[in-house]
Amino acid sequence: VLISQMLPKAERQSTMGLTTTFTNIGGIVFIMGGGQLAAQSSWVNNYWIYLFSFLVLLVVLLLVPMHPKDVSDHDDNEADDGGIQLNKYVWYSAGWGFGVMLLNNVLNNNISLFITEQHMGSTAQAALTSTISLIGGMLCGLIVGVIGKRFKNSTIFIAYLVYGLSYLLIGYVHTLLFAFIGSFFVGAAMSIAMGQFPYLLSISVNKSTMSMALGIFVAVYSVGGVVSPFVVNPLTSLLSGMGMNVFTVSGFLALILGVIVLLGRYQQNLVRHAEGK
Repeated sequence: VLISQMLPKAERQSTMGLTTTFTNIGGIVFIMGGGQLAAQSSWVNNYWIYLFSFLVLLVVLLLVPMHPKDVSDHDDNEADDGGIQLNKYVWYSAGWGFGVMLLNNVLNNNISLFITEQHMGSTAQAALTSTISLIGGMLCGLIVGVIGKRFKNSTIFIAYLVYGLSYLLIGYVHTLLFAFIGSFFVGAAMSIAMGQFPYLLSISVNKSTMSMALGIFVAVYSVGGVVSPFVVNPLTSLLSGMGMNVFTVSGFLALILGVIVLLGRYQQNLVRHAEGK
């Protein structure tokens, strides 16, 4: 919301991509820091890593203004009609965000067990896949703006496509190396999607609506993460007789959703709506 209010449209994509980079850096710090603390004594020590949040709070108190300030130096002609006006693109974005989180949590919920069951590596190596996924998200976040400008009508499709190919790679090629590669690109797909959705919302609604739109989006996509095992795992059980596992099922599901988002012209219509405002 703050980015959409401070920056013109041309600069939002790159900046929102950077937010995903720093989010992934934070995840890496928490995973590695917590692991080091747990290794020193017991798993209970892992939770001391949450003290790191007090450092973040200190930075916020020192550097973030407590009162609204106009920090923009541009002439933004976006009209703000002073009222909350939700439109269909808010709900479309929330729905596709739901699908992204549904798919993204497949890796977090299943990769360690999958690597162990397939005898692809040790438990420690399996745990490393989460860090590799965050590294993929961190690096991709640096170029999300470039991807968004080059493929302004299809970035969400690209995210689903990358999810699909990554999961099929993990599911069909049972080696630790390809599990790492697939995990890396799953993180990249997450970064593309979550770097683009806030931008797409920011151009589809006025400033008064942005907070509400983003709140709806976050609420709906969070549900996708929660229900992921209750959707994907039963579907996997249903298709297991065909020799499919949780990652191949998720890969084909991602490709199907990607085709729907592309043929449904969700992003193309949203961008056209924004340009016509």
